[in-house]
Amino acid sequence: MVNIFDNVNAAARDLVETPQYKNLAEALKAVREDEKTNEVFTRFQSAQIAINDAMQAGEEPDEAKIAAWQTVAQEIEEYDAIEKLMESEQAMNQLLMEINNTLTKPIADLYQD
Repeated sequence: MVNIFDNVNAAARDLVETPQYKNLAEALKAVREDEKTNEVFTRFQSAQIAINDAMQAGEEPDEAKIAAWQTVAQEIEEYDAIEKLMESEQAMNQLLMEINNTLTKPIADLYQD
């Protein structure tokens, strides 16, 4: 019998060797190394989490949360390191989507037959 988690764990080890992962790690390190950039990025994450939490709870985010997010979203445009981090996150997400599509292809194939 196959232990699928052995393969998944091997894939996780391989993931850290991809250019997407390495670029993401470098970009995050650059953000974390600059105190002001890191502070702005942390505020952006907090504002984004507050909105996501409200939406997951089935609530409409209040205007204050949306305004806080919009303000910090505009502010992060001034930081090249954050822009590079977001680009790296997008590349990593694309890779993860491709991995997910490959992993779930047998299930999709079941429904197409």
